[in-house]
Amino acid sequence: MTTEPTNDEVELAKWDTDVAPDQWARDRGWAHPSPEFGPALAEARRQTEAAHAIVTSLAALRRAAGLNQTELAERWGHTQSFVSRVERDPAGVEMATLVGYVKALGGRLTVTVEAGDHIFYEDLVVGRQPASPGR
Repeated sequence: MTTEPTNDEVELAKWDTDVAPDQWARDRGWAHPSPEFGPALAEARRQTEAAHAIVTSLAALRRAAGLNQTELAERWGHTQSFVSRVERDPAGVEMATLVGYVKALGGRLTVTVEAGDHIFYEDLVVGRQPASPGR
């Protein structure tokens, strides 16, 4: 049987920084009434973590190549703010934009498609030389 939190308990939870909020709620027997909520929350967290890993990876790749956003933008023929947008939300850009980013970086881009027991690979960017501006 679950009980609703009191106002005092809700206020305490806001200030209890040693325990994650979801763990704090579980310790008190509170749960979402829908059995689908837990798996949906876990999937949302997984997607969020994956998206953040992608963002970090693009910026980390650029930094590892010894470039700042302005230098990459010049190679690519775009603005620094455009590079920033791509790095913040790479999943929200078109494939051609990602190809251009990788070319300007001088990197390699391979797409892997898995369907059942079959795997397909396609190298979209194979060169190691950065693209000239505007390409």
